[in-house]
Amino acid sequence: MTFALAVLAFICGFAMDLVWALCVDAVTQRCPLTAANMSILLYLCSVVSTVLIIEKCFIAVAAYVLGGWIGTYLAVAYRQMRQQ
Repeated sequence: MTFALAVLAFICGFAMDLVWALCVDAVTQRCPLTAANMSILLYLCSVVSTVLIIEKCFIAVAAYVLGGWIGTYLAVAYRQMRQQ
């Protein structure tokens, strides 16, 4: 069960930071529908991460942090590559 929670937390952290970067990009580009859709995904990821933290599953928290780092890195690297 702990492994499944860790995988879920990793995916959630990855998705949340990736979606955050996409949401900021959509707001910057003035795309309200895309920004609103990304906002919904952010709330869903936030709820899942909050539940994992409340459950005190520290392995899941570590996996969430790692997923978040990778998600942010890839989103920013993709945006930088797209602008060149």
